[in-house]
Amino acid sequence: MNTGILNRKAVIQQPAESRNALGEFILSWSDWATRYIAILPLSGAEAVNALSLEAVVTHRIRMRYTQGLQPKYRIVCEGRTFDIISVLERGFRVEHEVLVNEVID
Repeated sequence: MNTGILNRKAVIQQPAESRNALGEFILSWSDWATRYIAILPLSGAEAVNALSLEAVVTHRIRMRYTQGLQPKYRIVCEGRTFDIISVLERGFRVEHEVLVNEVID
């Protein structure tokens, strides 16, 4: 893996449910890991193919293999938030290719 492209520091967050004073469930996020990543926007053809997925995929993120990474997590990088759609392992525990949807507030 060419580590030179992993030029952005990101935080991987996991969901955590808690209860408020009324007993309602509140979804919050807690930091799970910090990694260097590469954010790659999808090309036009890839974006069309990604429409066949149930959720919309807007970017591909590459990072070193991270054991336990799950689609229910999210990635926060430079003020941008990405919901993980799919986690693909490239090579045997070498690299993850993560398909994500950027959350626009």
